[in-house]
Amino acid sequence: MSDKKQEKKSGNGLGLVIPFLVVLGVLTVVSFILPLRPTQSQMEKRNLAEFPEFSLEALVSGDYFDDISTWFSDTFPGREQWLSLSRSISSLHGYSEISIAGDLPVTMEVPQEPVTPVSTLPPETAPEGETAEPTVPTETEGWGGVDAGEDADIEMGSNAVIQIGDAAFNAVGFSQHYSDEYAETVTAFAEAVKDSGITVVSAPSPTAVGILIEPEFLDKLNCARQDEMIGYMHSQMGDTVVKVDTYAALVPHNDEYIYFRTDHHWTARGAYYSYAAICEALGYDVTPLKDFTEWDQGEFEGSLYWKASNPRRLTLDTLIAYVPQGDITMTIYNNNGYGYEGELIQDMTERETNAKYSAFICSDNPLTEITNASIPEGPSCVLIKDSFGNALAPFLAQTYHKVYVVDYRKFTQTTLRWFLKEHEVDDVIFAPYVIATQSIDGNRLFGSLCR
Repeated sequence: MSDKKQEKKSGNGLGLVIPFLVVLGVLTVVSFILPLRPTQSQMEKRNLAEFPEFSLEALVSGDYFDDISTWFSDTFPGREQWLSLSRSISSLHGYSEISIAGDLPVTMEVPQEPVTPVSTLPPETAPEGETAEPTVPTETEGWGGVDAGEDADIEMGSNAVIQIGDAAFNAVGFSQHYSDEYAETVTAFAEAVKDSGITVVSAPSPTAVGILIEPEFLDKLNCARQDEMIGYMHSQMGDTVVKVDTYAALVPHNDEYIYFRTDHHWTARGAYYSYAAICEALGYDVTPLKDFTEWDQGEFEGSLYWKASNPRRLTLDTLIAYVPQGDITMTIYNNNGYGYEGELIQDMTERETNAKYSAFICSDNPLTEITNASIPEGPSCVLIKDSFGNALAPFLAQTYHKVYVVDYRKFTQTTLRWFLKEHEVDDVIFAPYVIATQSIDGNRLFGSLCR
């Protein structure tokens, strides 16, 4: 090869390398500009790593530099956009009607214990134009939920989310140990307050995978049947607890829009059927859904959107709230006792699509007090909830004069027993979503609140 050709070849190589090095250098400089670094991930719904505090111990152990490395990668400027681009490219590699992102839960077989049945939603309490079935379908034929197919191939991914067509689901496993622990906590609390005339209710909130996917297919997904899970937990509770079969209340309506496709929560319509079942079990009149004012708050992109294997195939949701009638006010309290006014259903129509679920009771707070002055002689209740209860609380405000909403994950002001001594309450409603009842963290928080 001549010297000129060799020189030309070297020049071309250098011409490609220099722009690459310049871009790399600019990105490196930008990445160290602190004001540009994000602190929260909207896609993953979490706080990002913080820059570590210096300590001699951390320096010697090497943890200090490891934490800096974690902070650097976790808060890189434009991180959300890079993740979005990466996920979009990955979704082009192929498509399966059913895909599982991550490891499925370890689940046990639910013991077949005798359970006292609770009647399902009667036809007269269903919304206008609809009827509620008196029995729960057990066969695939006529199933109104998601069609998962019979022999579909399952493709494994990297996050713990099941995607079937245009909808995403959290997997749910069963733990007899934690089911027993939840049952023992609720029963012990009911025994402790029974002389006060307070009624204790257990109404766990089912999740979409158990309501929308036919039971015969759940074994393939390593998911427990939630009718059996809830039935087992209730069979282990004492007679002092009113047990609400929320599964039976929701399944007859699984051809309706009762769970989001891109989020792990139920829709307000799904929460309504649980509300109706709670009222029925307690002997209260159920307010028909048509008596609430429907409020379409627009397109909603939920918590599972960017965790699914193929988000491009998910159909974005619409968040619809149902506003109760009456002179209703709401006060939010932090754990220091400071209170401020909030809106039972706040306007999120112009907010980011991934923030729309905050329309219900201004999102998660330690204690929220809802008062319906239009029914001053009505009963009062405490709702023990996580974020599933946010969509449930507005419906309870149509039946109760006062609804005290206690988020068991955040409330640390006092114990629930002391709270009841300071407030006149008729009912205490435990309504955690079923995944919380199957976890060490959920049961630790229940126990701490009820001690």
